[in-house]
Amino acid sequence: MFCKPRPNVCKLPTTSQVMPTQVAPTQQNVVDKTCEYIVPHVYPTHTHYNTNHVYKHVASFPHTTSQSQQVFNQQFVQPAAPAPAPGAPGFGPAAGPGFGAAGAPGFGFRRR
Repeated sequence: MFCKPRPNVCKLPTTSQVMPTQVAPTQQNVVDKTCEYIVPHVYPTHTHYNTNHVYKHVASFPHTTSQSQQVFNQQFVQPAAPAPAPGAPGFGPAAGPGFGAAGAPGFGFRRR
């Protein structure tokens, strides 16, 4: 909060004024004294161990199984294809458009 100056209170030369007394709340001090008393408590327990013998009779009926797999293999021979005519599309040094010799039209990067 902004307080306005009080021009009539302080004058030259320096003057002193006694303000009203400010009283703080009373400070309380506490001193503890402890007296220790030991009271014994007894909680008795007992454990009894009992052993049980159990016979379990299990009947079994063995049965066997078998498994088989059959694997077949077939091989086919394809007749030889006729050789492509020179300059026809395809592979090789005399190939036409497609995959072929360097500089020939086909896939890849174009150099400029």
